[in-house]
Amino acid sequence: MMKIDVIKVAIAGIGNIASGLLQGIIYHNIYKGKKDKLLYPKISSYEVKNIKIVAAFDVDSEKVGKDLADAIFAQINSTPQFVSVEKTDVNVLKGPLKDGLSGHLQEVITVAEGTEANVVEVLKESGAEIFICALPSGAEEAVETYAQAALDAEVAFINCTPTSIANNPVWGRKFKKANVCLLGDDLQSLSGGTVLHKGFLDVLREQGVIIKDTYQLDVAGGLETLNTLDDDRKQYKREVKERAIRESFGNDMNLASGTSDYLEFLGNRRVGHFWIRGEGFMEMPVKIDIRLETLDGPNAAGTLVDVIRATKVAINRTGSGPISSICAYGFKAPPVTTDRYTAHIWFSEYIQGIRSE
Repeated sequence: MMKIDVIKVAIAGIGNIASGLLQGIIYHNIYKGKKDKLLYPKISSYEVKNIKIVAAFDVDSEKVGKDLADAIFAQINSTPQFVSVEKTDVNVLKGPLKDGLSGHLQEVITVAEGTEANVVEVLKESGAEIFICALPSGAEEAVETYAQAALDAEVAFINCTPTSIANNPVWGRKFKKANVCLLGDDLQSLSGGTVLHKGFLDVLREQGVIIKDTYQLDVAGGLETLNTLDDDRKQYKREVKERAIRESFGNDMNLASGTSDYLEFLGNRRVGHFWIRGEGFMEMPVKIDIRLETLDGPNAAGTLVDVIRATKVAINRTGSGPISSICAYGFKAPPVTTDRYTAHIWFSEYIQGIRSE
């Protein structure tokens, strides 16, 4: 029997991203080639089925101490159940709290009692090769604590949060020196607001339209959105999203981008509104007004399964520090920015071995 090459992954933050990831792995195994929609069914020799979660961390009393299969369906998570999830034999451990919960999250989450796990020790004992950080936006101290743990355990680090790790030169040098791969920052959903907003603007610019004003605002019902009711964290997240667009299109347009409100009844749904005003030939007015509805969990997981498999490729090539081709493809705030089209070329060339980083 042919041995399956497993990609061993640990994850901090057992919320909607974790639920989408674990369910997505199972879903792909069931519906491979039928219902699953992937840009890259295989990356090198790796399929989604090769991904295995071997360790998990959280602080929520409803998740800590439970098997990961049960923790992802905690009442506070809003990603729907798409598949039956069998026990994983991975118990969620209590991670470091630090600044992980905003004031609004503290109202709905009870921190688990007991001692925090030794994250470095767990990473080493589990055999994890990749450590995913999926904490709430704005939890800078907590994210940095997990990043340091990845460094100490010599495990590749994927930062799904807006906290500046991969695009921070100090962290970049640390991971480079340690010969450990670093990916981030701020995971870009497969069909998310930022990537589509950039896509609309790309097409108009290619056709010679000058963009004057634009906004992309959304409302949603997940915990990440509740977290951004905190003014500082909302502004922090908005600045990252707007910077991602301005770095591709310049600063000569009026722009607003981000989450505008939390609506609990939406559950895992995210409803985005896009509005663009520009001028074409002979100052012809051009306006776009579009509504988009997606589910946060699967939308994030669709990108993450590509990033995980590409990171495994980078590990095999003894990559170190930020891997620009993967970061530009999968994240809103990568260390090296480029347009959407070029990012896809870089990613494709990297996994084929044409690009070196």
